[in-house]
Amino acid sequence: MAGFKFRLQTFLNLKERLEKNARNELGMAIKKLEEEKEKLRAIEANIDHTMEEFRKACQGIIDREKIKEINAFLDYLQTEKEKQEVNVKRQQEIVDKIREKLVEIMKERKVLENLREKDYQEYLKEEEKKERLQVDELVSYNESIKPPPSAR
Repeated sequence: MAGFKFRLQTFLNLKERLEKNARNELGMAIKKLEEEKEKLRAIEANIDHTMEEFRKACQGIIDREKIKEINAFLDYLQTEKEKQEVNVKRQQEIVDKIREKLVEIMKERKVLENLREKDYQEYLKEEEKKERLQVDELVSYNESIKPPPSAR
């Protein structure tokens, strides 16, 4: 009796490897996204800190040069924040694309696994049928070699 062999097993194995690779790729992309978000949070914290310095510089004795310097730095930080927001958005889009690709690969793998299960169930039915046929043949053979009831 030969064992069950799924005719598309190599294709299923390929899909499983592709899924594993896509999961790893997604993990790295999410890590990169979190790094980009952390950079954005650091810039925002720096802006908050500089705004506090600006408020303090505007109280009491006013130093025009210090205020001008702080204002220029705030403009720079705002530009950096906008750039970083673009980086975060771009990385989020990459994560979304990889996630969609992973979902598609997972669907394809599931279809193949369902097909394999159907084929396996069909194989089991065929094996059961063969086994019943053998039992029937054995019973028929045993019946045919028994002496007739009148010969006893």
